[in-house]
Amino acid sequence: MTWPRAGEPAELAAREAFIERFELIGRPSPEDALFEVRSGKGAYMRSLARDLAKALGSLGHVVALRRLSVGPFGEAQAISLDSLEAMGHIPAASRHLLPVATALDDIPALAVNDSEASRLRCGQSVGPIRRQDLERIGQFGSGAIFCAKSGGQPVALVRLEAGDLRPVRVLNL
Repeated sequence: MTWPRAGEPAELAAREAFIERFELIGRPSPEDALFEVRSGKGAYMRSLARDLAKALGSLGHVVALRRLSVGPFGEAQAISLDSLEAMGHIPAASRHLLPVATALDDIPALAVNDSEASRLRCGQSVGPIRRQDLERIGQFGSGAIFCAKSGGQPVALVRLEAGDLRPVRVLNL
């Protein structure tokens, strides 16, 4: 592969990707195949298609790519850009939007008190975290991401680092 502007070969490092399912679901023509893939984060579908073709001793490329779901969200919850644009203003669109907390459902939660929540909202770390919390979340290990909540409301996405909670993304809800 070469970069179009530099004319130099590009070295793409291989990396592992989790593929839960890779299924052939159709053959619209002898030259075409339709696949459905369920994968983990960071799986690059064009690379997967290239690698499959290479393993079959052939060449291949992606003609169309459609994401059917991301995390807990599927096509049933999707709104087309045309529909969203047609709504034209925030009040009409907001009826179709899910609460931010919905996107955080699969992230482990950690309760913080008002003082800790205030520090996190200001972008400051909280620590050291309480022993009982560390015992509960310590199995996730350093670098794990949690949703810090105060009064049941999300405050910030935080990373566990050396017994402290460091804000990664503050949520101003």
